[in-house]
Amino acid sequence: MKAVKIILAVAGVILLFTGLVFVIGGRPVTGAVMLGIGVFMIVFGLRKPKTRDVVIRRELELSGDVNLEGMKCNQCGGILSSENISVRAGTVFVSCPYCGSEYQIEEAPKW
Repeated sequence: MKAVKIILAVAGVILLFTGLVFVIGGRPVTGAVMLGIGVFMIVFGLRKPKTRDVVIRRELELSGDVNLEGMKCNQCGGILSSENISVRAGTVFVSCPYCGSEYQIEEAPKW
């Protein structure tokens, strides 16, 4: 895509100079059309592409019955809140604010 824009800009410069030659040579209508097309091609060739911001949104869906209000640290038994849970690399991690331990949440089988 970048090569096409460079070719458009170069062709626009050539059309611009050719249009000037036509205007000076006594053909003002043809020269004006060539000048307009040349300016359009230069502007289009030098224009920067629009950038888009990408927002990645991650949601966590836990299967089964999960009661976040009753979660306790596996190490010290401290009560955990939703601020202590994070998702990294697709895995749910819990960090305890009391003892500083950090571990993954593992779902126990239902049987």
